Amino acid sequence: MFFVRTKTMIMAQRLVWVWAILIMVSCLALTGCQKEAASAAVTTPEPAKIETAPAPTPAPVPPVKPAPVPAVTQPPVVSADSPKIQVESPEHDFGVIGPETYNKHKFKFSNTGKGTLKIDHVQSTCGCLVPELTKKDYAPGESGEVELTFHAPSYAGPTSKHLYIVSNDPVFPRFELIIKATVEVKVVVDPNRIELYLNKENAGIPQIKVKCLDNVPFAITSFTSNGQAISAEFDSKNKATEHVLSPKVDISKLQELTTGVIQIGVDHPQAKQVMVSYTALPAFELRPPRIVLQNAEPGVAITREVWIVNNYGQPFEIESIQSRSGYMKVLNQKKDKDNLGLEIEITPPKQEGPVRRYITDELNIKIKNGPTLTVRCSGWFKL
Repeated sequence: MFFVRTKTMIMAQRLVWVWAILIMVSCLALTGCQKEAASAAVTTPEPAKIETAPAPTPAPVPPVKPAPVPAVTQPPVVSADSPKIQVESPEHDFGVIGPETYNKHKFKFSNTGKGTLKIDHVQSTCGCLVPELTKKDYAPGESGEVELTFHAPSYAGPTSKHLYIVSNDPVFPRFELIIKATVEVKVVVDPNRIELYLNKENAGIPQIKVKCLDNVPFAITSFTSNGQAISAEFDSKNKATEHVLSPKVDISKLQELTTGVIQIGVDHPQAKQVMVSYTALPAFELRPPRIVLQNAEPGVAITREVWIVNNYGQPFEIESIQSRSGYMKVLNQKKDKDNLGLEIEITPPKQEGPVRRYITDELNIKIKNGPTLTVRCSGWFKL
């Protein structure tokens, strides 16, 4: 019995162990399933979408224009029957000549081509060159000439001028001619520049000496000045190598035109005229002499100050003031020693009819027993 029980008990214990093992395995399996279920139940969240502003569309790039290809100068079309001008000597030097003298020269040329040479004209670059052409059409092998008169300048020194023969020559359509010369003065004047003063007797003008440098006797033929403010007596029949003139000044005329030139004519073979420039210190000056308006508004007055400068310090008074267009008037006057200041008002006109862009006026101030001073005004309206 004991053995049976013991065996039975062992069997029972084995069963208990088996069931315990089965239960443990079941628990472990159940736990694994739960973990898998939990893992399956828990979903990994997707990363949040970050909205960003769209990238700006780049500005269109303008197409790059290719650099302009310089025009290719086409060579002249020269055919077998083209004309061809050939000048014997395209440059001429007159050498030493006198001032204001007239000098002649002939440029000889020929047509060495196969076609007819047609000259359109001879172009001069200044009034001192006067070209003459007898004919314009020249057959192959035919020759011609351009006769030129050159009027020399009055000043001394080297000079050069150019002129052109314009023709149907395809290679030289403007054939250049050059003339040169050296002007040498044979008659001189002393002084050649004079400063004058209105408050001095005879304006303080000195004697004027006119003499030659080549010992060739000559005569004075004329004596003139701007506005005939300066005159002089002379004997046009008297020939000598030197002349002394005693000019006389008309003060009333000189104060109206304080800058000018004295022209003295002579009959020397190498000179026709000598000149003396002069400047007189005016009795009165305007500072500033001109008023400039910028962006003026129609009907809106603008004031400016102008001074009458009294160079000789003599008492004076204003006789009259007049505006040419009526835009200017004097508001006030003030003295500072010998000078007089004027407050000038300028009222641009109102725009009526076609719109004007510019404004101009003059204020004429007459000095009693003296000159008339002019204040000039110019400007433009505001757009």
